[in-house]
Amino acid sequence: MPKLEEAIALKRNSLKTDRLDMSFGELMNMFEDGDLFISPEYQRVFRWSIFQQTRFIESVLLGIPIPPVFVAEDDDGRWEVVDGLQRISSIFAFFGLLESLPEKNNSILTQGELVNELENTTISTLPLKLKTTIKRSVCRVEIVKWDSQEDIRYELFNRLNTGASPLSEQEIRNCIFRGYKVDLNSILKKVAKKPEFIEIISPSDSKLEQMFLEELALRFFAFKNLEGDFKTTVPQFLSEFMKSVSNASTPFDLNFEENSLNQFIEYIASRHGKSVFRPKGNFALHIFDSLAYALPKTFGSVIGNEDAIDEKIGLLLNDTVYNSIGTSTFSTGRIRKRMDRALEIFKGDA
Repeated sequence: MPKLEEAIALKRNSLKTDRLDMSFGELMNMFEDGDLFISPEYQRVFRWSIFQQTRFIESVLLGIPIPPVFVAEDDDGRWEVVDGLQRISSIFAFFGLLESLPEKNNSILTQGELVNELENTTISTLPLKLKTTIKRSVCRVEIVKWDSQEDIRYELFNRLNTGASPLSEQEIRNCIFRGYKVDLNSILKKVAKKPEFIEIISPSDSKLEQMFLEELALRFFAFKNLEGDFKTTVPQFLSEFMKSVSNASTPFDLNFEENSLNQFIEYIASRHGKSVFRPKGNFALHIFDSLAYALPKTFGSVIGNEDAIDEKIGLLLNDTVYNSIGTSTFSTGRIRKRMDRALEIFKGDA
């Protein structure tokens, strides 16, 4: 028991927090002064519908209690919105402060659930008394100090991510692991814009918004460089890999790795197309993972080995042992068994 108490005490001491009660007017002033900001990575995921925005503003006007907003304080004392993005952005957009998102700025409210008369209301038509009501409404602000350990910060943000429009795991990684020594984020984003990659994955609009392509690029790098075993869940493994690469604790040649992934994408696009990942119609993540793991460990380069790789992929897709393992994306054991079987097939040990 003492060891458990010590472990908990250590983690508690590594997290530095504070809390304040502030009005939305004060938060808007901080935003305009640059002391409160929403990073571009977070702004891109402001995706509440106008109905959701209206419902929140209606709640503020009616005095209905609202959840706290979480911010991260940087070394200069500025606050970055981390949780509560949708709520804060709804207020800022209604007041016309989100100039970087013109398509969502100066919002026009729809009919409220309790106040039908909110329909077609804008900041210019809202009575002064009600504008003041919003500005004076108080919001609890929970502050996470920027010098808290990164792993604690990531876990905190991840566990807070329970709102009506939660961020995906990759959206959280994109926001947390930036400004590090090694800019892995930029490579993930660059690859995600590659036309051939978009074509062979063919993600839905919601998947694009949740940075699915960026996560696939990260999965390729993580599984390509995986040696030994991983005992955590895949999402945690990917987060730990991204963190270790970003802070330069794991050697990672950005140019070499990017080139390897580009070769893989161009090979799949020219020789197989998107059908290779869809043997039964839907995108099969386990096939992408298996190829990311087995192909680079067998062939030093895609170029010059295309015919041999074609043969190996054919054997993999038709292998009864591989196909009998199951395709659960949540079972670490099954994920590893599939990748190990893929490597056996690619190396000719099957």
